[in-house]
Amino acid sequence: MKSTIRGAVVGLAVLLSAQTAYAQVMSFGVGGGVVVPTGTLADGIGTGVSGTALLRVQPAGSPLGFQVDAFYTHFGLDGIDGHSRMIGATGNAVYAFSGASMARPYLIGGVGLYNGKTSIDGFGSSDSQSKFGVNAGAGFDFGLGKAKLFAEGRFHAIMKGTADANGEKTAYMIPLTLGVRF
Repeated sequence: MKSTIRGAVVGLAVLLSAQTAYAQVMSFGVGGGVVVPTGTLADGIGTGVSGTALLRVQPAGSPLGFQVDAFYTHFGLDGIDGHSRMIGATGNAVYAFSGASMARPYLIGGVGLYNGKTSIDGFGSSDSQSKFGVNAGAGFDFGLGKAKLFAEGRFHAIMKGTADANGEKTAYMIPLTLGVRF
């Protein structure tokens, strides 16, 4: 009887430790910051503001994880009353460097869907257009109890995101984000 109980306890301990080894840590975050349009996206558009919500899954003990972001960006128009907005979502791989310091660096990159629209006061809005794109960047997580502050910069390339007399061109933007992850 004692050996059966011991065997059950040892088996349960092994099972629980195996589950812990494969456990995934899920976190939710929100952030905001400035967005710098570059390239053809900067033609007539000024620096904007952005808000983002994210969900990250990172297996315990692994430096690799996955993050899904949703964002809203608002740009002012140069010399015209109106604005341009972009909403989108990205799916990203995340590589978090190990370390014991308070600031833990990470790399992030992936693909996304971007939807843009421009509105000019008194003239209405353009049709919204959805385009695919890619992004890559780097950031730091700062420990703060159960929550983590993060600071991040990314480079987004939106395929065929702008058009001029020479055809459609890739549009670029660089959001600089500060936020908190729980």
